Amino acid sequence: MLRRLFVFALVSLTVAVAVAKRVPWPHENSELEPDPDIVWGVLDNGFRYALLPHDAKEGLVSMRLLVGVGSLDEEEDERGLSHFIEHMAFEGTRNFKPGELIEFFQQLGMSYGVDVNAFTYHDKTVYHLELPQNDEELIGQGLRLYRDYADGILFAPERVENERDVILREKQARSTPSAKITQASFRFSFAGTKLAERNPIGLEWVVEETSVEQLKAFYEKWYRPELMTLVVVGDFDQAMFERKIEENFASLKAPKGRIPNRKIGRLARTKPFRTGHLYVEGVERFTLEISRSWMDSRKTDGWSRRELDARRSFATSLFNERCRVLIDGMSDNFANYNRVFGIPYCQLSISSGGDFWWDAFVWLDQLLRQALMYGFTKEEVDYLKHTWLQSSRSAALRYESAEPRMLIDELVDSISQNRVYLSSEEVTGRMDRYIESLSLQEINKAFAEVWNLKRLSYFMAGEIDSPLSEKALKRRFQDERSYAVLPYIPRLPEKFEYTDLGEAGVVVETEELKIDGAKSYRFSNNARLTFLRTENEKDTVRSLVRIGGGMLAFSDSNPGTHALAMSSLFRSGFGGYDIDDVYKELRSNVNSFVFGVDDHDAFTYRALTQPDGLDEFFKIVAEYLLDPTVDDEAFDLARSKLKQSRELEPDGMNEGYRDLHRMLYPEQPRFHAPSLRDLVDADRVAVQEWVEEPFREGYLEVAVVGDIEEQALLELFAETFGALPSRRESKADFEEVRALKLDSNSGKRTIEYAKGMGDNAASVIVWTIQDDISVRESAALYILSNVLETRIREQVREGMGASYSPSVRYVTFPAYETLRHIRADVDCMKGDADALLDVVLKLSEELAAEILDGDELLTAVAPLEEGLRQAWSDNSYLLENVLYGVHEYPKIIDNAILYRDGLLSSITPEEVQAIARRYLSSEAALAVSIVPSEHSEIAENPDWEEQSKVGRVE
Repeated sequence: MLRRLFVFALVSLTVAVAVAKRVPWPHENSELEPDPDIVWGVLDNGFRYALLPHDAKEGLVSMRLLVGVGSLDEEEDERGLSHFIEHMAFEGTRNFKPGELIEFFQQLGMSYGVDVNAFTYHDKTVYHLELPQNDEELIGQGLRLYRDYADGILFAPERVENERDVILREKQARSTPSAKITQASFRFSFAGTKLAERNPIGLEWVVEETSVEQLKAFYEKWYRPELMTLVVVGDFDQAMFERKIEENFASLKAPKGRIPNRKIGRLARTKPFRTGHLYVEGVERFTLEISRSWMDSRKTDGWSRRELDARRSFATSLFNERCRVLIDGMSDNFANYNRVFGIPYCQLSISSGGDFWWDAFVWLDQLLRQALMYGFTKEEVDYLKHTWLQSSRSAALRYESAEPRMLIDELVDSISQNRVYLSSEEVTGRMDRYIESLSLQEINKAFAEVWNLKRLSYFMAGEIDSPLSEKALKRRFQDERSYAVLPYIPRLPEKFEYTDLGEAGVVVETEELKIDGAKSYRFSNNARLTFLRTENEKDTVRSLVRIGGGMLAFSDSNPGTHALAMSSLFRSGFGGYDIDDVYKELRSNVNSFVFGVDDHDAFTYRALTQPDGLDEFFKIVAEYLLDPTVDDEAFDLARSKLKQSRELEPDGMNEGYRDLHRMLYPEQPRFHAPSLRDLVDADRVAVQEWVEEPFREGYLEVAVVGDIEEQALLELFAETFGALPSRRESKADFEEVRALKLDSNSGKRTIEYAKGMGDNAASVIVWTIQDDISVRESAALYILSNVLETRIREQVREGMGASYSPSVRYVTFPAYETLRHIRADVDCMKGDADALLDVVLKLSEELAAEILDGDELLTAVAPLEEGLRQAWSDNSYLLENVLYGVHEYPKIIDNAILYRDGLLSSITPEEVQAIARRYLSSEAALAVSIVPSEHSEIAENPDWEEQSKVGRVE
């Protein structure tokens, strides 16, 4: 600590000499004291750095170069240049020629791609690096690349031309109905400010016509040392890092003149009651929003502002929680409050179909009036305080063992937003105490401050017949507000009682597994437990419950049955408790809870929780195993919700992908998403018959990974799953189903989807593999997929500019012994879709006809190996890929160990070519173009995307 203070003192002295050009740290203008573990530094030229030592993951180092320029800093004829320059950073620099960065990132074990390794926002551009080792040479390489970003981007004319096409493709890919609605809503809420006018991706005509000289001029203006900050979190040597920063960035020259000022502007408010709308062709779902944004004179970060925001956010969360009970299926962020670039902003939103939207606006208004008139209840406040504080403390515990990449972005955001970065202990301690101290009166007052009915604005989007009428909506509100609203009375159970399961089970078999510390147990009722204690996530446990055969036992011809099964079962509740009771109990004790049948080989429940929350998770799942009843009301509601979601789905390409699955898996409804007709015809009895037997007595296997004592877990398991009635000792082999053979389609096909998204399309090529292959052949297929993705990226994206984010995946199914796919997905424009199928097929044929170059093989293997190395300290990987169904799949641990110990690196170029020759033939591929049925804009282009070229230099 003395060393750190000494360094900070020296830095402060240095800064005093160069004060004319440096940007102050947020904490220098605040009462708040920053995290004492961070080293804050600045070079004579104004270049800053913030270093946070964090050795929870040995050797890992996360780095970010933060450049203080974004779309807010652009002139009218520069809109999109910040983002364009971000793209050019990956198209050749002083020390990394075009194409070399792909290899560099893959050697680090990182995915490669613009907006994967960097992003541009309104106020900043950020470049990412994740270093797998903290050796000096690798850190030096990373800093050399960052120095290149700072003043060494080449802007080769041919690369600029290619990126124009890529950016335009990216813009098209992002122009979904949902994105259009979000942009329009944002513009409406922040009208008058530059926030409303500055989409980071920019204007199409600027991207198409800006010159190399204009790009260079913008780059030289804004990429200056005073606006750059290097942020580092991880396991590193501080002295070495500071020396390397000095070596790489001290010579960076600062341009003459002052740092350009950024002005966000002020909100335009001509009247308190405002309405806005967006017409979106083909989107039958209406998005309704009630919002408010207002200017705030508080510019400096301090405890008073943080406490003000905390109580406003807490009060809004109370309203959100109330609406969750009253409006079934409501999302977590239905109602929220936060700050957007310092501007306080609240919003609540809901989706509606048909003519219901008028009533929906009125209903939301009534709910607000009810909360404003009567306030919240002590019961509501006590419940939310419990869950709020539990979530806060859980996050603080995870901080201690988190990977650097999980922490660094919060530090970056705090610097860019001029917010003091506090230690986790201080934030948790002080803010938790503040939330606990809040009185009901303070909370109700905060809610009234934010959700002032006289200051709210109303927005809607969808295929509306006529614009939202401000006059008509105001008249409707006036009429409805003449009626009184009744107070809300929460229905909270006095105490959640579980079924008395009787005598606890006992362990009858114990087995040491091949992973150090991992054990497997069989209890007297045949329930099985697999356990591995780790400290990868402090005071955190992950659990997976697998029941019966799941999809393997599915024999219904209607895919609506499996689509509705787990949802309708969960909604049915148990023991007299309905879904609201169960949900509240879960949220009170469990951080994350997911159920489904997507694994195909079992019904599953997954949870992430602290050790004391595992008790609730086990007990609730046990209740469903005791009485798996699907009642009529729950089934009808689940069906109605899924049907409505499908009918009102805004992005039509999803239906195209569902059609692809029907084509890929003919006559196999277990792989199909249901049509609307399937949902209408689905039968509750079919669901009940499918889940009844496996839930009551089927094979049961539970895996637990995390920071929990073995004896405590065994006792808990014995009292819950171990005390259930006897389960099947072994799982049915489902031999015939597991040996599934598809009558695979092949050749070129076209799928048209009805709800247009402009020219958005996709070229998808799938090679289906139905052989019993060895683990080495499977490893070769992983490598082959990586090689093919790189080649597609180089030719289609980097060479042609025809795709934004092509990908290739090797898809496996534990449930099916001889079913695998290699799948290439290339996003594109409608006019390019068919031709790109031919391009990818040609690349695959070339790959099958030649032996890989050794360097290309190493480049493909490096990210896979690095990912595996890090995965073994990731509890999620250990649960899902190592201990997953170990009794059903005895080889799973053996194979995981083979991969961990270098299997991928042992694969030869000849093995990869042999597997490519065997499977990557054009004749065996299903090549599908997914395109809109006809060219149609999803909406009239909003005026901020069709800006005239005023101010443009000809």
